[in-house]
Amino acid sequence: MTRHAELVRQQALIEALRTPGAAWPEAAARLPGRADGSRPEPSAGMQAYRTNAQAVAERALAAAYPVVARLVGDEAVSALARDLWRHHPPVRGDLAWFGAELAAWIERVPEWREWPYLADVARLEWAVHRAHTAPDMADTPAGLDALAQVDPDDLAVDFVAGAVGLASNWPLVALWQAHQGPVGATPDLAAVRVALQAGQGELAWVWRRGHQVQVVALPPDQFLFNAELLAGRALGQALQGALSAHADFSFENWLIRALRDGWLAGLRRLNSNH
Repeated sequence: MTRHAELVRQQALIEALRTPGAAWPEAAARLPGRADGSRPEPSAGMQAYRTNAQAVAERALAAAYPVVARLVGDEAVSALARDLWRHHPPVRGDLAWFGAELAAWIERVPEWREWPYLADVARLEWAVHRAHTAPDMADTPAGLDALAQVDPDDLAVDFVAGAVGLASNWPLVALWQAHQGPVGATPDLAAVRVALQAGQGELAWVWRRGHQVQVVALPPDQFLFNAELLAGRALGQALQGALSAHADFSFENWLIRALRDGWLAGLRRLNSNH
């Protein structure tokens, strides 16, 4: 079988797995014919494939969103997986990507409104999930000497792969951290309850250090500075923005923490002609 024919066969199989049995004739029509010219016929085997694929999707969703699973229960996660399978089916062979739309889906479904923080928890968990699979980075950030040699307006700061910031109106990090104990253990939600009663939101920062994904709540000035840098602002521009919003922002304190905690992949010139 040629490479093109194999790609067509795989795509047709994916379509058949996604859709009800009535759609099989259209999918089968795209499959390469057999040596005798006949085409594959629908069978109980296809239903078995579809059932198995959905079961795998449920396990993949629970693995990517363990805190969501602990908050709402296994049955609810299974229902969410089935809904996502129907409305946002996998588009790649790697099911580690299945479930990216969960937070947006939760926000659209009225039944989940009694859990107003659940979508943000899902966003945080997806960031943690993606950080786990981010490429490994060097132990020492590259180009640090540029801080003393290059105009800050011509410097870009690169964070380690998978680093992301999430702003929430809810105590997102406290919720996540309270559910990091062993499965079945009762989480200590005292700090979460206090934060909820105070209407306290949190600014979450996610990154991977070595083989461990880290999640912390940042103060507003450091979160804003990181957000500016993630948005592609030059170091000088990001610093100006942070100081405009937070006059007491300390770049020195930020740099010490960024180096100590392993946030940085390195610095680079924005203008290679300089």
